[in-house]
Amino acid sequence: MKELIATLALIMFLVGCSNETNLDKSVFENKDSDPETADVKVENSSESLTNSQEEQNNDVKESSRFPESDNQEQKDSQKESESNTDDKNVYKDNNKGDKEKYIEKLNDIEKEATEIRKSDDDTTLGMIKSEEEILSKWDQALNEIYQVLEKQLSKSEMEQLRVEQRKWIEYRDKTAREAAKNYKGGTMESLEYIASKAGTTKERSYELVESNMK
Repeated sequence: MKELIATLALIMFLVGCSNETNLDKSVFENKDSDPETADVKVENSSESLTNSQEEQNNDVKESSRFPESDNQEQKDSQKESESNTDDKNVYKDNNKGDKEKYIEKLNDIEKEATEIRKSDDDTTLGMIKSEEEILSKWDQALNEIYQVLEKQLSKSEMEQLRVEQRKWIEYRDKTAREAAKNYKGGTMESLEYIASKAGTTKERSYELVESNMK
């Protein structure tokens, strides 16, 4: 009787262990092989990665805006600075008297004349062309000065200036003829005549500005 009870107890113990083992195995298999759970995990992981990439792209886009904005601000600042400089120059020019403006203009013509003489081909014909160009610049400047003085001077002052100007023209031509006489019949005659007229015209331009212009 005791042996029978011991045998039954052993059988029940073995059956219980087998059921527990099968239950654990079933739970383990369900964890690893559930396709729905696996799909959810993969989908969630992919979605997380996509969101992370979008956030990074947005960060890059957002950060790229700032340099562009900074560059635009720098350009606007530079334009404003240039505009202010131009306004100052205009204001400065507007506050200059005609006398000061034309002195600067005559000085510029003198510099141009120096450059023109340097750039000729050292032939007589080349030097003549250079002196003709220089004379033309001084003649143009003298005519402009004369027109400004017509507006500034009174009628009596302007009439006196006309008389002086006619005498100056006679002086200019006489001086040029005297300079060219030394080279009469030679290739330098025309050159000296034109160069002399250019020189006296320059002197007259400075004289009128300094003595009569306001």
